Amino acid sequence: MAFNFNNITDAATSATQKAVTKGLDKVIPGDSLLSKAAKGFLGSQANRLLNSALNPGGANSIIDNQGVATAQFGSENDTRARLALSPGSGQILYRDPSNSLLSPLTMTDGVVWPYTPSINVSYSASYSGNQTVHNNYQSQSYGLSSVDQITCVGVFTANTPAEAEYVLSVLHFLRSATKSFFGQDTNRGTPPPVLRFSAHGPYMFNSVPVVISNTSQDFEQAIDYINAKVGRGDGINSSTRVPTSMTINVTLLPVVSRSAQTRFSLASYARGELIGTARGNGGQP
Repeated sequence: MAFNFNNITDAATSATQKAVTKGLDKVIPGDSLLSKAAKGFLGSQANRLLNSALNPGGANSIIDNQGVATAQFGSENDTRARLALSPGSGQILYRDPSNSLLSPLTMTDGVVWPYTPSINVSYSASYSGNQTVHNNYQSQSYGLSSVDQITCVGVFTANTPAEAEYVLSVLHFLRSATKSFFGQDTNRGTPPPVLRFSAHGPYMFNSVPVVISNTSQDFEQAIDYINAKVGRGDGINSSTRVPTSMTINVTLLPVVSRSAQTRFSLASYARGELIGTARGNGGQP
């Protein structure tokens, strides 16, 4: 399934429903009792997915006018896991117009996991026990609360040259985002960029400021490889092989600034009012 990330709108969803019906008529022609039963069953399954914002053909995909399922992307409607640059990052990494290696990520404004990844995060409150003599129990004194690292493990596939280019960009972006600006950089001395992590909708992970503390990428020997080309135009043979299927593990550390901490309110947090926005303040996990 080729990557074709575009904005999703309500009109597109309505058009998708019509396209589903048209596609079913094309795939299962005729008006026999068996044809109607098959189209009725498949149509009900498609509507169930649409009503759950999971369109037929894969994660947040639509069926085009030829009945072919293609992936879609919309920053407001897509609930897939995504790791993007912060809104004020400037022209770095994939936002650098001269960076052809990372340019496929501009279509999705960062890394989008095409399949639902495994996400693990833990929340903790630290207490210290006060030991007093001639007492059966310790009294607990609260120290601090913390949100530990977020691990995101997911599979990326590359079945076409376009998908291979996207996977190559993902791999290089994750490597680059663990590096600081140094040496010949005009902003040398600046730490690795703060990113935004989102997944599963606004009240789960919504534009959470994070930094990458670790990424591991499995290049297995038993997997087929496909060529991905990068349009550098400098005479270098830029054809690079990427696995047709690979698991990528990313460990993220939440970063909450001092100014964001001053805006914290447990009452507001409990009401879900401290969620972030893609182009504004980051969410407080």
